[in-house]
Amino acid sequence: MRNRKIKTLEKAIKDKILHDPNFFEHFLSGPPDRLDTVLKYCQRSGVYVQRKNHWNPNTRFTRSSGDGTPLLRLLNTIVRGVHSMTPSDPNVPLALFLNRPTMNIPEEATEHDLPDYLLFDGTTRGWQGVRTAVKVMTLPEYRKMGMRHLSICAAETFKDQIDRRHIYSLMVCGTEATFVRFDRAGILYSSAIDLCKNAETFIRAFTSLMILDRVDEGYDPYFSTKLDSNGSIVYYLDLPIESGHPLLAPAHVNSSTRKFQVKGVIYRHPEIAGNGTTVLRLCEVLKPIRREIKPKPRRGKGKKKRIKPIPVEEEQEERIGDTSYILKIAWRDTEALKEADIYEEVDGMYGLVQYIWARDIPRPCTCTEPEAECPTCVVEIAHIDGLETCDNLANIQFPEASGNDGKNKEGSKLDTSQYRPAPIKRRHYIYSYGLMSSVGVPLETAENPEQFMNAMLDAILGYWRLFNLGYIHRDISEGNILMLEPGQKFVWREWENPGFELSDIEDEDLRQSEEKLRKVIAELDRDPVGVLIDYDLCVRHSADTPVETKSETEFHACRKRPRDTPLTPCKRQRRDLTKCYSFRDTSEPPGDGSTRGIDIDYRVGTSSFMSASALGSTYGKPYRHSYLDDIESFFWSIYLLAVSHAGNNGLNEYQDEEIKMFDDPSMKKLADYKAETLSDRKNIFNRLGLYENKWAYSAAFSTALFELEDFVRETWEEEDPGMTPAEAFDRVTATLLDAISNPHEPRQ
Repeated sequence: MRNRKIKTLEKAIKDKILHDPNFFEHFLSGPPDRLDTVLKYCQRSGVYVQRKNHWNPNTRFTRSSGDGTPLLRLLNTIVRGVHSMTPSDPNVPLALFLNRPTMNIPEEATEHDLPDYLLFDGTTRGWQGVRTAVKVMTLPEYRKMGMRHLSICAAETFKDQIDRRHIYSLMVCGTEATFVRFDRAGILYSSAIDLCKNAETFIRAFTSLMILDRVDEGYDPYFSTKLDSNGSIVYYLDLPIESGHPLLAPAHVNSSTRKFQVKGVIYRHPEIAGNGTTVLRLCEVLKPIRREIKPKPRRGKGKKKRIKPIPVEEEQEERIGDTSYILKIAWRDTEALKEADIYEEVDGMYGLVQYIWARDIPRPCTCTEPEAECPTCVVEIAHIDGLETCDNLANIQFPEASGNDGKNKEGSKLDTSQYRPAPIKRRHYIYSYGLMSSVGVPLETAENPEQFMNAMLDAILGYWRLFNLGYIHRDISEGNILMLEPGQKFVWREWENPGFELSDIEDEDLRQSEEKLRKVIAELDRDPVGVLIDYDLCVRHSADTPVETKSETEFHACRKRPRDTPLTPCKRQRRDLTKCYSFRDTSEPPGDGSTRGIDIDYRVGTSSFMSASALGSTYGKPYRHSYLDDIESFFWSIYLLAVSHAGNNGLNEYQDEEIKMFDDPSMKKLADYKAETLSDRKNIFNRLGLYENKWAYSAAFSTALFELEDFVRETWEEEDPGMTPAEAFDRVTATLLDAISNPHEPRQ
């Protein structure tokens, strides 16, 4: 488990660890007068010698100081200097850096990975309360291992702090200090500062870090917290939703926001770099009830004297609504489609998530003429010019013998002082929110195969509509298909009154596809019980001339019919429908040589569910993603849920082995395994018999898997059926309907 998670982390930040020569100007340049005040405070405290501009590690230690090592005393002296400038609540103790307290070691970490000193926010002394971490290494040559330790801690902090946008940490290697910033575009680090030669620069930089407001420190201001009666953190969100919505409670008087309580975390993106997707279940905090408390009259001296009652008090009771909502928080790639626009376009459509509110999160406008709702001044992670890379610090990977096993604290000695211009730009991300009224539960919670297949069918119908609108999803997976909870409310049933006529569709193939979809939905004659979610990897269909790539034919060369092979009379060649493929400008590598030496992975999706063709495409070459890849992903979603369904005695050894195989981080290895699985129908049949659970044995799963497997195999074999999208989707949905019609019969 450790090795798998560490490898995932290593892959996510590979080539995204960059040196910023202007780190302090960009992030840590506080007001000069405040920095001067703290510098003088450190001088009076004896930890800073101005004449020599160096740190004095030999200051006298006293019991009252409460600090141990010289470095810890320096850090806390700076914290006290900051505190001396800021009036504070005398009832709130000063938050100081602490020697690492007793903390839960993350599953993927070892004790060596934990930071040496931690600063907490005062709420809790667990991972949810970490503000800043400090890692100490004995020599500057161990900076790479220090970066590895801090990366593991940052990943754990991101996982536990749902309100965290970015994180600052400090690494001290020997006497050289390096500031590190973790955000969703990767890792930035400063030039090293020698504490014994340039202590003033360090004190000014560290003071700038300590005086950052919570937003600049990386916290989302829409969030607030409080402790419940058990001492656990409860998160709240104040969202700027002003307009009324039929599913929301009436707004509070004179309030431009609505308050929600976080009832649960459905998903949290586990890696540092990436879109950082977080999915939360919310309930609205309703208008508080004012309850009158009538005090009893108190007797004074004498038998009949009474003291006049004190004025009537009012007590506000927090009320939480019963209706649940789903909030998705993500950093969207500016080169991708805007997910909020897709929410609006598909709202009310069958099998697709229904939304209430979505937007890019604004920041204070800095335009010449500031606006309250400026479309360009948003919370973002933008590229920074002048970044550099160090070849010995471009990743956090080590050979097993030199520390990759977690048993070596410092690893091998490496020179990390040589830089060259960064070969690639950091991705540009914008912080976005989406509040949805469709509340779902994971497919694995289905009570029986029939319920599961109905939800899967509806998600496929939702995908079909998305395709007819001109999109390819590209991330079909178990986590992006949800069953709707009973009693789900629909503000608008677009499928009963479509927003456009069939005659409005110019393309003949799409018009036939949409006509067939409407017929299937009408014959179902029910509300959806499942939905397809998460459109952040959606792309438009390709241009009139699809990009020709060799990726898919390279992998399927032994199974695809060459284009010059004569077709039999009963078969026609599948056309390269322009509607079938996705293409973005970013699919092709730049031609200016700016990515020399860097391979870009164009494969997208969740590897366990990706098609064999997408997985097996050549790393670093553009891949033309087809809707057929997504249909294959639906097949793998059904299969893996049959694999992972626990029987009466839990998972058996065959299930554990299969799950492990699909979790393998090697895409090439997984591609070969999937291709082998699809090569013969007996493979799936034999494996289902080994899993010893009711789902694998059911006729519903057998029917769906066998028929979909045939479809996927025929797609890539010589006997290419040449189906139009309407024919392809009709066959897939007919398969699911067939599985639903006899869900409980045992397979033969």
